[in-house]
Amino acid sequence: MIARLSLLFAMCCSAAFAGPSVDGPASAKIGSEVPVTVTGSTNQRDFVTIVPVGSREGAYEAYQYVNKPNPLKLQAPPKPGDYEIRVLGAMTPYPTLASKAIKIEGVTATLDAPAQVAAGAQFQVNWSGPNNVRDYVGIGDVDPKKRAYISYVYTSRGTPITLAAPDEPGEYELRYFLAVGNEVIARKRITVGSVSASVSVPDKVVAGAFFDVKWQGPNNPRDFITIVRAGTPAKRYDYYAYTAKGNPLKLRAPDQGGDYEVRYLTAQTYATLASAKLTITQMTASLEGPAEAAAGTAFPIKWSGPDNPQDYITIVAKNAREGDSGNYTYTAKGNPLKLLAPLQAGEYELRYSTGQSHASLARQAIRVTPAKLEPGFVQVTRRQADTLSAVEIILDASGSMLQRLGSQRRIDIAKQTLARLTSEAIPPNTPFALRVFGREEESCQTDLEIALSPLDPAAVNAKIRALEAKNNAKTPIGASLEKVSEDLKNAKGERLVILLTDGEETCGADPAVSIERLRSGAIPTRVNIVGFAIEDPKLAATFRHWADLGAGSYFNAKDAAGLEQSMTHALQPAFEVITSTGQVIGEGLVGGEAVRVPAGPASVRIKGSAGKASSVLVKPKEISTLQL
Repeated sequence: MIARLSLLFAMCCSAAFAGPSVDGPASAKIGSEVPVTVTGSTNQRDFVTIVPVGSREGAYEAYQYVNKPNPLKLQAPPKPGDYEIRVLGAMTPYPTLASKAIKIEGVTATLDAPAQVAAGAQFQVNWSGPNNVRDYVGIGDVDPKKRAYISYVYTSRGTPITLAAPDEPGEYELRYFLAVGNEVIARKRITVGSVSASVSVPDKVVAGAFFDVKWQGPNNPRDFITIVRAGTPAKRYDYYAYTAKGNPLKLRAPDQGGDYEVRYLTAQTYATLASAKLTITQMTASLEGPAEAAAGTAFPIKWSGPDNPQDYITIVAKNAREGDSGNYTYTAKGNPLKLLAPLQAGEYELRYSTGQSHASLARQAIRVTPAKLEPGFVQVTRRQADTLSAVEIILDASGSMLQRLGSQRRIDIAKQTLARLTSEAIPPNTPFALRVFGREEESCQTDLEIALSPLDPAAVNAKIRALEAKNNAKTPIGASLEKVSEDLKNAKGERLVILLTDGEETCGADPAVSIERLRSGAIPTRVNIVGFAIEDPKLAATFRHWADLGAGSYFNAKDAAGLEQSMTHALQPAFEVITSTGQVIGEGLVGGEAVRVPAGPASVRIKGSAGKASSVLVKPKEISTLQL
């Protein structure tokens, strides 16, 4: 009896304490995915790897933990030969718990491309090969110790693929790379020929003015013309325009006079192919306004100046920073202009400011005296709940959004805010679109992440969670705004666009022009801008002016709480309080707080709306409430 029990115990324990087993194919191609099945492991941190036959105990290469579902995926080594699949124990020295032999076989690939291409040009490469996950074809220096690849494309994109030739002429080599070990399994020599370019510009241009640039060159994708200070080091650029936009191109001169160069730069390395010199003459301006004005009254100003696009006259507190902007009006509206004095009495300054850099070309002191009547307040509510016709959010996911604000990255704060906004503030089934820029390094790409469709909060939040900002990605604000008309072409009624950004335009566009095009379209489009963590008053002033052009509002969000409040407010329509002569004397949000305005008769209208204004008598110190 005892002998029988001992035998049963031995059989039981043998089954209970049997080690793991491993199974996999007898052979596999180099770099391919090898399916491996492991059974019987007792430790979640045991792992499986592939090593050459005869490797020392505990040696391992790429590995997978056995706690993942079978079959596990291992990548075959980059060199052919006899190997072992090993299951290794979790604790040092990683004992072998099970093994299986596997033969790794070689693979071949071919490359077919033109023998010669022009510098910077795009060309096609036909290839054949294993097409393993993340295999790629690249072009590099003949000596692989220098640059094994300069540009590349993953084979997963199919054949043929399109590569960009280097900017510098010379001899190069095309290579098929295995993802594992960057092993090269095919090569082909290719000659990159030289290209020429030229630019022609006027000898002199007035500061801030637009001028034509005639050019000749390869016009490769994203080649561009830029204007920089004379002597600026190579590969630097300032205001620019892509050659693809036409010939001649229009560039805008900087606001500061001096000696400059216009350069033709290549897309890949910013190499200068041609340059031309020009002189920018300094702008001058003058202002002629009253020495005093009563608080809340409109007063006349005569001016002289360049009257460049978006130039404006503003009134700011004495000693305000350059770029600070109070009440203002554009010089394009005429001469003389009417400007509204602030409601607070005190010492102020009139400024002629440029629309491009907010530089002050002329200044005049002015005293604002107390008004005869105390100001009153206007508050606007809706007769019925707002129904949003269509909402498009444009999200900045460029490299600056990776900066931290407190303990969190800006992009993470933005994602959390958007998730709450689309779950709580925007009603389900509202026509909704999401556009994102900043997804690729050194790129001006802008993507329609969610096409216009009834808002599904769960689906939208899943998309938002997956978003990531990209280091060194650019900020194509203008290009994104240019896409809005197409994005919202099927929307019915007014369209609302909310731009959330933490930086300036860096792709050579003029967002002001893009916004004006949106406003001039057949369907009304309102543009609100939310600036996130904006410290530069000049940039904040630019955003404010862009929003005004879009019949919208600018919201300055300094932190996470401010961003959530700003994005919520950006969903609300804005209203304007105007005088009988059309002077805007106050702005606010429908459903928001009362706005302080001068006492007296006035009218109230929804900002940017063609609807009729409602009359109101603003009484001193009292709140006048209207429903619109």
